[in-house]
Amino acid sequence: MLINERRKKIVEIVNVEENISNKELSQRLDVSEMTLWRDLKELESQGMIRRVRGGVAKERNSFLREPQFDAKQKIHIQEKLAIARYAAENFVTDGDIIILEGGTTVASMVQFLIYDDLTILTNGFKTIMQALPSLCDMSLMICGGILREPSYTLVGPQAEAFFAGFQAHKFFVSGSGLSVENGLTDLNLLEIQVKIAMWNSAERTILLMDSSKFGKSSLASIVRLESIDILVTDEGAPQEMLEQFRELGMEIHVAKI
Repeated sequence: MLINERRKKIVEIVNVEENISNKELSQRLDVSEMTLWRDLKELESQGMIRRVRGGVAKERNSFLREPQFDAKQKIHIQEKLAIARYAAENFVTDGDIIILEGGTTVASMVQFLIYDDLTILTNGFKTIMQALPSLCDMSLMICGGILREPSYTLVGPQAEAFFAGFQAHKFFVSGSGLSVENGLTDLNLLEIQVKIAMWNSAERTILLMDSSKFGKSSLASIVRLESIDILVTDEGAPQEMLEQFRELGMEIHVAKI
């Protein structure tokens, strides 16, 4: 891996993980500790990351730098797949009209959607690509709009108007953070506006969120916790927060890896 590619990879991992040890980062990149030290020193000088005792942390203002879809897809893979499979197997039925936003966890549902007369509405190009092998068994509809490079999703007024014109049974959504104080949050305002349009068009909202995002908040809120009907997460989710969500009327499901 070239130096620039490796350093870009480091920033992507840190932006997603927020905190990671030098040892784990060295193992993921398959580089020596000395090579990693040089990379981290240079990235810190550029304001891209922060070095902390024994590891590296997300730079405080790096919420402005959204990780690439492919980078996020490689983080917490087992948890995301378990959550996606659980949601597909338990909350989708034949004849459903469902909205899938373009995030990595929700896009992973597609491979498990083996149903008759299923209609999928989405703004995610990666979601479409995963659905292609099963296209003969489902109806797939995608909105227009502006293509965002980090997420490979379509956003803007055209995307919002598209979803406002339909009624779906279920909306499957994720985000960058989930907290009691701020609800479900995300990094990009354009993405948030499209997700709000999706939410307004669906009878039920099902949140897919791996435990690494619990207790975190991003740029702005998507929906309040009271607007989420079902939460599907993994076994690492903090029990105290899950109890607080239950008290707000949210149905909690834990997917086992």
